[in-house]
Amino acid sequence: MSASTLPGTPPASPAPATGNNLTGFTITHDLIRRVIPELGRRLANGAAAGALDAAAVTRLTTWWEMFTAILDGHHNSEDSHVWPVVLATDPALHTVSGTLEEQHTSLDGHLAGIDAGLRELREQGGAREPALSALLARIAEFSAMMYDHLRLEEVTMVPVLRDRVPAEAYAGMLAALAAGHDPADFVPTMPLLLEQAPQEAREFMLGGMPAALRTRYEQEWEPAYRELADSLPPA
Repeated sequence: MSASTLPGTPPASPAPATGNNLTGFTITHDLIRRVIPELGRRLANGAAAGALDAAAVTRLTTWWEMFTAILDGHHNSEDSHVWPVVLATDPALHTVSGTLEEQHTSLDGHLAGIDAGLRELREQGGAREPALSALLARIAEFSAMMYDHLRLEEVTMVPVLRDRVPAEAYAGMLAALAAGHDPADFVPTMPLLLEQAPQEAREFMLGGMPAALRTRYEQEWEPAYRELADSLPPA
Protein backbone atom coordinates (compact mmCIF):
# COMPACT_ATOMS: atom_id res chain seq x y z
CA MET A 1 0.00 0.00 0.00
CA SER A 2 1.48 3.31 -0.99
CA ALA A 3 1.20 6.60 0.86
CA SER A 4 -0.82 7.93 -2.05
CA THR A 5 -3.89 6.07 -0.81
CA LEU A 6 -3.84 7.36 2.77
CA PRO A 7 -7.11 9.27 3.24
CA GLY A 8 -6.57 12.67 4.74
CA THR A 9 -2.88 12.88 3.85
CA PRO A 10 -1.29 14.40 0.76
CA PRO A 11 -0.85 11.52 -1.69
CA ALA A 12 2.46 10.56 -3.26
CA SER A 13 2.75 11.19 -6.96
CA PRO A 14 4.96 12.89 -9.47
CA ALA A 15 4.63 16.53 -8.47
CA PRO A 16 2.75 18.66 -10.99
CA ALA A 17 4.31 21.79 -12.38
CA THR A 18 2.54 23.87 -9.76
CA GLY A 19 4.17 22.02 -6.83
CA ASN A 20 3.50 19.05 -4.59
CA ASN A 21 0.29 17.19 -5.31
CA LEU A 22 -2.25 17.78 -2.52
CA THR A 23 -5.14 15.78 -3.97
CA GLY A 24 -5.79 13.79 -0.79
CA PHE A 25 -5.46 16.89 1.36
CA THR A 26 -7.82 18.91 -0.81
CA ILE A 27 -10.59 16.33 -1.08
CA THR A 28 -10.44 15.79 2.69
CA HIS A 29 -11.04 19.50 3.27
CA ASP A 30 -13.92 19.35 0.78
CA LEU A 31 -15.34 16.37 2.68
CA ILE A 32 -15.13 18.17 6.02
CA ARG A 33 -16.98 21.19 4.68
CA ARG A 34 -19.69 18.95 3.21
CA VAL A 35 -20.33 16.28 5.83
CA ILE A 36 -20.66 18.31 9.02
CA PRO A 37 -23.65 20.41 7.87
CA GLU A 38 -24.96 17.37 6.03
CA LEU A 39 -25.31 15.53 9.34
CA GLY A 40 -27.48 18.36 10.62
CA ARG A 41 -29.67 18.34 7.51
CA ARG A 42 -30.13 14.58 7.64
CA LEU A 43 -31.16 14.73 11.28
CA ALA A 44 -33.57 17.62 10.71
CA ASN A 45 -35.09 16.09 7.57
CA GLY A 46 -35.50 12.73 9.24
CA ALA A 47 -37.25 14.34 12.19
CA ALA A 48 -39.51 16.41 9.93
CA ALA A 49 -40.56 13.27 8.07
CA GLY A 50 -41.19 11.35 11.29
CA ALA A 51 -38.48 8.88 10.29
CA LEU A 52 -35.80 9.62 12.88
CA ASP A 53 -36.22 6.54 15.05
CA ALA A 54 -33.47 4.75 16.96
CA ALA A 55 -32.55 2.62 13.94
CA ALA A 56 -32.16 5.70 11.73
CA VAL A 57 -29.99 7.40 14.35
CA THR A 58 -27.86 4.26 14.58
CA ARG A 59 -27.28 4.28 10.82
CA LEU A 60 -26.45 7.99 10.88
CA THR A 61 -24.01 7.35 13.72
CA THR A 62 -22.26 4.65 11.69
CA TRP A 63 -21.95 7.09 8.78
CA TRP A 64 -20.71 9.86 11.07
CA GLU A 65 -18.13 7.56 12.66
CA MET A 66 -16.69 6.86 9.21
CA PHE A 67 -16.26 10.60 8.80
CA THR A 68 -14.71 11.14 12.22
CA ALA A 69 -12.20 8.35 11.53
CA ILE A 70 -11.09 10.29 8.44
CA LEU A 71 -11.05 13.57 10.36
CA ASP A 72 -9.03 12.13 13.23
CA GLY A 73 -6.50 10.67 10.81
CA HIS A 74 -6.25 13.98 8.98
CA HIS A 75 -5.61 16.00 12.15
CA ASN A 76 -3.17 13.47 13.58
CA SER A 77 -1.15 13.38 10.36
CA GLU A 78 -1.05 17.18 10.26
CA ASP A 79 0.25 17.47 13.81
CA SER A 80 2.73 14.59 13.63
CA HIS A 81 4.11 14.81 10.09
CA VAL A 82 2.69 17.47 7.78
CA TRP A 83 3.15 20.66 9.81
CA PRO A 84 6.70 19.75 10.94
CA VAL A 85 7.71 19.56 7.26
CA VAL A 86 6.08 22.92 6.63
CA LEU A 87 7.82 24.45 9.64
CA ALA A 88 11.18 23.14 8.51
CA THR A 89 10.63 25.16 5.34
CA ASP A 90 9.13 28.26 6.99
CA PRO A 91 9.87 28.52 10.74
CA ALA A 92 7.93 31.78 10.91
CA LEU A 93 4.74 29.70 10.88
CA HIS A 94 5.39 28.20 14.33
CA THR A 95 2.79 30.45 15.95
CA VAL A 96 0.18 29.46 13.37
CA SER A 97 1.05 25.80 13.86
CA GLY A 98 0.55 26.14 17.60
CA THR A 99 -2.82 27.77 17.06
CA LEU A 100 -3.91 24.96 14.75
CA GLU A 101 -2.89 22.29 17.24
CA GLU A 102 -4.80 24.09 19.99
CA GLN A 103 -7.83 24.25 17.72
CA HIS A 104 -7.57 20.51 17.10
CA THR A 105 -7.94 19.94 20.84
CA SER A 106 -10.97 22.23 21.02
CA LEU A 107 -12.53 20.60 17.98
CA ASP A 108 -12.10 17.20 19.60
CA GLY A 109 -14.26 18.43 22.46
CA HIS A 110 -17.02 19.42 20.07
CA LEU A 111 -16.79 16.04 18.35
CA ALA A 112 -17.27 14.36 21.71
CA GLY A 113 -20.35 16.52 22.27
CA ILE A 114 -21.83 15.51 18.92
CA ASP A 115 -21.14 11.85 19.68
CA ALA A 116 -22.91 12.24 23.04
CA GLY A 117 -25.84 13.96 21.35
CA LEU A 118 -26.27 11.15 18.84
CA ARG A 119 -26.06 8.59 21.64
CA GLU A 120 -28.74 10.45 23.60
CA LEU A 121 -31.06 10.55 20.58
CA ARG A 122 -30.56 6.84 19.99
CA GLU A 123 -31.23 5.98 23.62
CA GLN A 124 -34.39 8.11 23.57
CA GLY A 125 -35.66 6.26 20.52
CA GLY A 126 -35.09 9.00 17.95
CA ALA A 127 -36.15 12.62 17.54
CA ARG A 128 -36.85 14.03 20.98
CA GLU A 129 -36.71 17.59 22.23
CA PRO A 130 -34.75 19.36 23.55
CA ALA A 131 -32.04 16.83 22.66
CA LEU A 132 -32.45 17.22 18.88
CA SER A 133 -32.34 21.03 18.90
CA ALA A 134 -29.30 21.00 21.16
CA LEU A 135 -27.51 18.58 18.86
CA LEU A 136 -28.36 20.59 15.74
CA ALA A 137 -27.01 23.75 17.40
CA ARG A 138 -23.78 21.97 18.34
CA ILE A 139 -23.36 20.68 14.78
CA ALA A 140 -23.86 24.19 13.37
CA GLU A 141 -21.29 25.60 15.80
CA PHE A 142 -18.82 22.86 14.94
CA SER A 143 -19.30 23.48 11.22
CA ALA A 144 -18.54 27.19 11.66
CA MET A 145 -15.45 26.44 13.74
CA MET A 146 -14.19 23.95 11.17
CA TYR A 147 -14.72 26.45 8.36
CA ASP A 148 -12.50 28.99 10.13
CA HIS A 149 -9.95 26.31 11.01
CA LEU A 150 -9.66 25.07 7.44
CA ARG A 151 -9.43 28.58 6.12
CA LEU A 152 -6.53 29.36 8.44
CA GLU A 153 -4.71 26.25 7.22
CA GLU A 154 -5.38 27.06 3.58
CA VAL A 155 -4.09 30.64 3.68
CA THR A 156 -0.99 29.94 5.78
CA MET A 157 0.29 26.36 5.85
CA VAL A 158 -1.07 24.85 2.65
CA PRO A 159 0.68 27.24 0.21
CA VAL A 160 4.03 26.37 1.79
CA LEU A 161 3.23 22.65 1.71
CA ARG A 162 2.26 22.81 -1.95
CA ASP A 163 4.76 25.29 -3.36
CA ARG A 164 7.81 25.49 -1.10
CA VAL A 165 8.40 22.20 0.70
CA PRO A 166 11.14 20.41 -1.31
CA ALA A 167 9.98 17.37 -3.22
CA GLU A 168 12.43 15.12 -1.35
CA ALA A 169 11.15 16.27 2.03
CA TYR A 170 7.57 15.86 0.87
CA ALA A 171 8.22 12.32 -0.32
CA GLY A 172 9.91 11.47 2.97
CA MET A 173 6.90 12.74 4.90
CA LEU A 174 4.57 10.57 2.83
CA ALA A 175 6.75 7.52 3.35
CA ALA A 176 6.74 8.08 7.11
CA LEU A 177 2.96 8.39 7.13
CA ALA A 178 2.53 5.23 5.09
CA ALA A 179 4.85 3.28 7.37
CA GLY A 180 2.63 4.06 10.36
CA HIS A 181 -0.69 2.91 8.88
CA ASP A 182 -2.33 -0.43 8.23
CA PRO A 183 -4.39 -0.09 5.02
CA ALA A 184 -7.14 -2.27 6.49
CA ASP A 185 -7.70 0.40 9.13
CA PHE A 186 -8.64 3.19 6.73
CA VAL A 187 -9.52 1.85 3.28
CA PRO A 188 -13.09 0.96 4.42
CA THR A 189 -13.70 4.70 5.03
CA MET A 190 -12.56 5.73 1.57
CA PRO A 191 -15.96 5.34 -0.14
CA LEU A 192 -17.14 8.32 1.93
CA LEU A 193 -13.98 10.29 1.17
CA LEU A 194 -14.33 9.66 -2.56
CA GLU A 195 -18.13 9.81 -2.77
CA GLN A 196 -18.23 13.28 -4.36
CA ALA A 197 -14.59 13.63 -5.36
CA PRO A 198 -13.78 14.46 -8.99
CA GLN A 199 -13.16 11.39 -11.13
CA GLU A 200 -9.48 12.20 -11.59
CA ALA A 201 -9.03 12.49 -7.83
CA ARG A 202 -10.80 9.17 -7.32
CA GLU A 203 -8.55 7.42 -9.81
CA PHE A 204 -5.50 9.05 -8.29
CA MET A 205 -6.37 7.94 -4.76
CA LEU A 206 -7.25 4.39 -5.80
CA GLY A 207 -4.49 3.98 -8.34
CA GLY A 208 -1.79 3.04 -5.85
CA MET A 209 -3.77 0.22 -4.24
CA PRO A 210 -2.56 -3.33 -4.64
CA ALA A 211 -4.93 -5.27 -6.90
CA ALA A 212 -6.29 -7.48 -4.13
CA LEU A 213 -7.08 -4.50 -1.90
CA ARG A 214 -8.75 -2.57 -4.72
CA THR A 215 -10.88 -5.62 -5.50
CA ARG A 216 -12.08 -5.69 -1.90
CA TYR A 217 -12.70 -1.95 -2.05
CA GLU A 218 -14.82 -2.20 -5.19
CA GLN A 219 -16.63 -5.43 -4.33
CA GLU A 220 -17.03 -5.11 -0.56
CA TRP A 221 -16.43 -1.74 1.04
CA GLU A 222 -17.86 0.59 -1.61
CA PRO A 223 -21.11 -1.39 -2.08
CA ALA A 224 -21.52 -1.59 1.71
CA TYR A 225 -21.11 2.17 1.95
CA ARG A 226 -23.62 2.81 -0.81
CA GLU A 227 -26.15 0.59 0.95
CA LEU A 228 -25.60 2.55 4.17
CA ALA A 229 -25.83 5.93 2.43
CA ASP A 230 -29.05 4.95 0.67
CA SER A 231 -30.59 4.04 4.05
CA LEU A 232 -29.97 7.45 5.64
CA PRO A 233 -32.51 10.26 6.00
CA PRO A 234 -32.19 12.62 3.01
CA ALA A 235 -29.69 15.45 3.00
